[in-house]
Amino acid sequence: MEYIVMKISGSLLEDPPKDFYARLRSEVLSLRDRFGIVIVAGGGRLARDRVKVLEALGMPKGIRDLAGIEAARLNAFTLAAALHPYSPLEVPRTVYEVLEALGRGMIPVVGGFQPGQSTNAVSAVIADTIGARLIINLLHGVQGIYDRDPGSPGARMLSRVCYDEMEGIIARFSQEPGGYTLFDRVALEIVRRSGIDVVFADGRDPRVIGRIIEDPSSTGSMLTSC
Repeated sequence: MEYIVMKISGSLLEDPPKDFYARLRSEVLSLRDRFGIVIVAGGGRLARDRVKVLEALGMPKGIRDLAGIEAARLNAFTLAAALHPYSPLEVPRTVYEVLEALGRGMIPVVGGFQPGQSTNAVSAVIADTIGARLIINLLHGVQGIYDRDPGSPGARMLSRVCYDEMEGIIARFSQEPGGYTLFDRVALEIVRRSGIDVVFADGRDPRVIGRIIEDPSSTGSMLTSC
């Protein structure tokens, strides 16, 4: 069976429209007969807020990372509950547990794994391990990858981005706990070494998932080899 990894921004899972989870559930379940699916939830605002509190207290980065991991796991649990009984309510903490859930025909939903590793890196590690050729990275209100901050004048969305080009783009963003904006270096190195494509798209309408699967180049931005 072909596998797909979906990385869902924590911002999409926090205070969404009332029917968002129902629409996301419908879209994901419509694919389960064709694909093995793993979903990775980001920590979003909950993670950032907790990281800021611990930073103000002078806590080490590793402790701040753990706060972000637990926030992402809470978002993952909420989504797993929405997908239950097709997803296990026990959120996997390791790749081994992800593989075990897939072996039972389920859709594992995970958050973070370990300090120093963003949920983007988690999605890359999982895709690499299960042999997925595509990661769908769903953002909140951002259409894809831009050549600069999307909110700045003259910002241009890039429909196709090479791995080497992406390295320069992500260098502009914080790599601190709670600040892994868009993508990070660890995730990039993993997808580059294994030739995994990543499509970045606005996920506020879950129907975008189906459109990406049918034609990955039709929506958002594709990170790929060039």
